[in-house]
Formats: sequence, C-alpha cells, structure tokens
Amino acid sequence: MPPLSPAIEKFPFYCPIPPTPHPPADTLDRESVRWMVDHGICTPESWLAQINSGHVAATMVPQADTRHPAQNMGLFSDFCYWAYAWDDARDARLDLRPPGALTSHCQRLDRILDHPGPAPHEKDPYCQSLWDLRRRLADLDDIDQALRVTEGMRRFIHGGHHWTRTQRSRTIPTLNDYLLMRSDDCAGSWMVPFYPLIGGYRLTPEEAADPLTLIVTDLVPLIGALDNDVISHHREAAIGEFNVLDVLRNENEGYPLTDAVADAIILRDRLMTLYVRIRDHLARTAGPHLARFAHDIGYIIRGHMEWALETSRYRIPQDAKTGELHDATPFSVEWRDHPGGDNPQPPALPAITWWWDHIESAEAGPPRSEGPISP
Repeated sequence: MPPLSPAIEKFPFYCPIPPTPHPPADTLDRESVRWMVDHGICTPESWLAQINSGHVAATMVPQADTRHPAQNMGLFSDFCYWAYAWDDARDARLDLRPPGALTSHCQRLDRILDHPGPAPHEKDPYCQSLWDLRRRLADLDDIDQALRVTEGMRRFIHGGHHWTRTQRSRTIPTLNDYLLMRSDDCAGSWMVPFYPLIGGYRLTPEEAADPLTLIVTDLVPLIGALDNDVISHHREAAIGEFNVLDVLRNENEGYPLTDAVADAIILRDRLMTLYVRIRDHLARTAGPHLARFAHDIGYIIRGHMEWALETSRYRIPQDAKTGELHDATPFSVEWRDHPGGDNPQPPALPAITWWWDHIESAEAGPPRSEGPISP
C-alpha cells in the first residue's frame, strides 16, 4: 500500500519549553512492556509493544535530579501503555464493537476504580491490568493525589466511551463540542495528577481547587491533543475516524486540508500563549508547589511531540480494525520561539473562552495572600 500522507510534513511548533534530562526511557519502556505481556494485553512481538510508550512517559516528566520516586515513574509509564492499548482495543476487539458491549465493559472498568480490594473475576486483560494499576495507586503514601489520578482515569474512560460512540455514529460535532469531547478523551485528566506524586510534593486542597489550577489541568492536555490531531490525521483517516481537522473542514464547506491545518495550529498557538501567561502568573504569585506544578505539566506538550517524532504509532500506524500497517510520509518539527499569530483575545468558543476571563481577573486582582516561597 502506498504511504499515507500526513496532514502536515513540517509542524511549526511553538513550544517555549526547553529540553531537560529525563528518567531512563529505555528502562521504563522495557519494564512496562513486560507488565503488559504479563497481563495478557499483548505479546512481546506485537505492534503495541514496539510503540515506545515508556519514552513518552519519560519525556513528559523530565527530571534534573533523583528525587522522583522510581516506582511512581514506573506506574505512570504503565498507565501510559494501558491508555494507548485500550484506545486501540475499543476498535480492535470484535467483542467491544456492539454499543451495549462497550458500555458494559466501561462499567466494569468504572467499578474496578471504585474497589481496589479483591481482584475482579473477569478474565479480560484490561480489567485485570486496570485492577493492578488501581491497587498500586491505593498503596501510595499520598492518598489525595492517588484519588485524583483515579478520578482522572474515570473521566478518561467515560470520555473514551463517548468518543468511540460518537466516532461510530459519524456525527461530526461543532468545534466547540469537539473540544469538550477531546478534553475528556485525551488522557490528561489522569496524567496531570501524577506530577506531584512523581515530584514528591503536594498541592493543598485550596491550590487544587484554584480556578487557574483547574484551567491549566485541562488546557495543557488539550494543546497536546490538538498537536496529536494534526500529526496523526493520516492515522485516523486510515480507519475512517475524524479529528479536529475534519471538524474544521465540516464547519467551513469546501475548506482544503491545508487551511484546516493552518487554523488548528493558530488555535493551539493561542492556547499555548494562554498557558504561558497562566504559568508565568503563578510563578510570580503562587506558592512553590503550585508554581512548580504549573511549570512542569507543560512537558506534556513537549514530551508528547518528542515521542511523536520517533514512535511507530504515528510513523507506521496500525489499523486497529484490520491489523494492517501503513507507512506514513515522514514529518518533522520546526521549533519556534513565537506563536503563529498575536491575537490576545479568546476564540469565540464557550467551552474555553472563560479561561481568558479568569487569568484577566487574576492579573487585575489583589496579590494572593501567600506569594512564592523559596524551596
């Protein structure tokens, strides 16, 4: 089969986040693949075992020292592999294709998140492996953060369920509705709470509930999701699925793919600019843990792209329904220091417009009662 051309061959990537040292990616990957094989998710020779998800875990959570608990990094890497595997399984497994079967499966996963006690009686490898992840979360010292990961995983599973059913209905949503749906499906809801766990610090309940914390918790993964949409459009097109590029073309009749790519990049650049604005505001005004959290989660964006440039998940994508592999035209990244546009106003999208309102209010308001403290 001839190569599938990606939506873009050179991504003008605005990401003012410098590279830093990170945990040993090959070790993480090897141990997570062994974990998947042990739970029956895949075989050592399978395509899934070759996509280097341990690398995305490492590059998303860089470290300059050895303070990060190693067991938490391994848990994070296993979660990454589980999420990618389950994403494909919803299409690859014939038993999950009927709507009722997928709903029942997601309900069982939901119940496992509720009860980390006895192992589930189901022999389904995704149930058994999710139970193992949930059990290991329950053993962590920081129960509050572990529960945030659990609730984030629940949101991801519900979002994946909704995403799959929407894709199968072939009902292309509006851009506003798509952003809401993509925010639930992109895995950021469980990734973000891992940062304090791995970093060895805690957010207070007040910090965790701060509107700006809640905004960056959704904002950062959404940027990564839009990046993923652009570079993996060829992968979705191969299996008849849509992403943000198709949504933009649907809203603009006759739109060529190149224009949809340009608009998607403008949108992600506006979101990236907003993230930098919130991050820098918290660096000036928040306590050290919240300031660090807002800074570190930006590596979701950079780490995802570094991994995307190497992984066979996008370089040689597999059709989850048929198992067929496709060669994609190579793409690269043009790292940029400035966004592709200077519009400071929020887009007319109710799902996210309010994010700008909160940072404007925070910048105009009185200083926080507790400013930054030296670690």
